[in-house]
Amino acid sequence: MVQPLHLAAPEFAAWNAAALRVAQAEAPGAIADALTDALKIVLDFDGIFIAALHRNAPPSVPYYNDPREPDLKYHDGPYLLDPFYNRFLAGEADGCYRLAELAPEGFRRSEYFASYYHLLNFSDELGLLASLAPDACAHLSITRQRGRPRFSRRDHDWLAGAAPLVRDAVRRMHDAQHPAPNDRAGLHDSLRQAYRHFGVSVLTERERDVVQLLLRGNSAKAIARALQISPETARNHLKRVYPKLGVASQAELFALFFKALEQVEPGFAGDPLTRLR
Repeated sequence: MVQPLHLAAPEFAAWNAAALRVAQAEAPGAIADALTDALKIVLDFDGIFIAALHRNAPPSVPYYNDPREPDLKYHDGPYLLDPFYNRFLAGEADGCYRLAELAPEGFRRSEYFASYYHLLNFSDELGLLASLAPDACAHLSITRQRGRPRFSRRDHDWLAGAAPLVRDAVRRMHDAQHPAPNDRAGLHDSLRQAYRHFGVSVLTERERDVVQLLLRGNSAKAIARALQISPETARNHLKRVYPKLGVASQAELFALFFKALEQVEPGFAGDPLTRLR
């Protein structure tokens, strides 16, 4: 027997009315706003991010309710390093996750977190992934600002329960979006190639392996485990990488990587660093 949820009649009525507004909205921004209002009836959060993730194209219909974001937008390259996006790429991604569940060890101490996530001013993130098609997935994350309590198990369960509404809303947002340029898939491929080939003109293959894991937020210990080397060997690789790339710290390395991504256009397939030299 299904147990009734502990939701008072006024909140239940408000949820139904809000869900109806989501279903009736037509423009992507209106759908996202209505979905945000609906979720706020049952969840307490400060920020929300909505997007459709794709295996062969950059994320589409990105929506934020917070104007703060680094200069390089999520869909212009940083998504390649995102733990939620990489969970989607790994397959069988459907579900609700804390950022801490998906992020590599030491992620909050990484330069990726400091260079991108930290600027968003949140203490906790809860993300939902819901399949749209074999090569696409709806992604919705809610965040709480620093100083506020972390999300509870109850929050997790309510967001997970909203998956059907979120999936339909993101699908309609994507369908209502203006036709995407024909080079979107080409740009995505070029960005992925830029990540894989970053530094290929000056680094060894193992040094590139270390840099790629570092860019995704892995600590030296996590890099060592992934490559089956000692942490000291991983650190030694980094010591050799920095002068080869002309940087002196992880912060400068990330700044260089994001600057290199800005030079990439569809059809580019080499080391993006060559565009900066």
